[in-house]
Amino acid sequence: MRVSSAGLVGEVGGAADAVERQLQVALVLSVVETVAALDALFEMTRQYSLDRIAFGRPIGSFQAIKHQMADMSLSVEAGKAIATAAVEAVAARQPEAGEIASMAKSWVGDTGIDIVQGCWQVFGGIGQTWEHDSHLYLRRVSMNGLLFGDPAWHRERICTLHAF
Repeated sequence: MRVSSAGLVGEVGGAADAVERQLQVALVLSVVETVAALDALFEMTRQYSLDRIAFGRPIGSFQAIKHQMADMSLSVEAGKAIATAAVEAVAARQPEAGEIASMAKSWVGDTGIDIVQGCWQVFGGIGQTWEHDSHLYLRRVSMNGLLFGDPAWHRERICTLHAF
């Protein structure tokens, strides 16, 4: 080990593994928090679609809402699956953990905003008011999408890991 006059300790590049591990952990935590927020918002939206009555029946019974809810449900479940895979890979310190964490971050970052926007459409005007909590989910999902690299940066990182 060498100590330079600038106060740096260790070999140049010697912290790369520790920094990579820290990034993987941060990515997984961000992905899991985002998926949990999406799941909570989707459940709130599902319940609203059953409670809100229009033309004498719940809005969730209309075909357009059913299709939108089905698409969002599929995306939320896919988010849970990729988050689980990333957590398991990082926890086990698998060699491809960095790639899996970046895939999860990229996918959830892109899809999360689509899910939030879909939920806002189901809520209609009420979802865009300060009195409703959906704006809090939008803020959290948007911020988590940018935290530790946006989806495009993670796609580029995956290419770099594969040396493309």
